[in-house]
Amino acid sequence: MLKESELQYKDYYESDPEEHEFFEYLDSMSHRDKIRFIEIFKDFTIDQADNKKVISIPKRENNPELSVFANLALDLIDFRDRVRPMADDMAMLDKSQKYQRQDAKEVIQKSKEHKVLVDEIKQSEK
Repeated sequence: MLKESELQYKDYYESDPEEHEFFEYLDSMSHRDKIRFIEIFKDFTIDQADNKKVISIPKRENNPELSVFANLALDLIDFRDRVRPMADDMAMLDKSQKYQRQDAKEVIQKSKEHKVLVDEIKQSEK
C-alpha cells in the first residue's frame, strides 16, 4: 500500500515543479511518515457509496395451541437462536461492504453507466 500511496501522491503533484524536489525524499521516509502515507491513501477500486438497506427478518409463527407464555418462551428462543445471529451477520456484511475490493474494470464500467444516465436526465430536462 505504501507504493500505491506514493504513486498516487506523485500522480497528483506531477504538474507542480516545486513538489518534484520532495519526490527524492519519498524513498528515505521515516516509519511514521510511511504510516501517514498509507493512512491518506484512497483506494478507488472500493465502492465509496453508502448502500444502506433495510431487511426484515420474519417473525416466528404464533402457535395457537400453546399458551401465551409458551409462545413467549419460543419467541425468545427463536430470537436467540435465529434472529440475533442473522442480524449480526447482516450488520457485519454491511460494515465490511465498503472494504470489499471490486475489479477496476467494473468500477470504470459503473462510472460510465452512471455518466450516461446523468446525461440522459440532463437531456430530458431541456
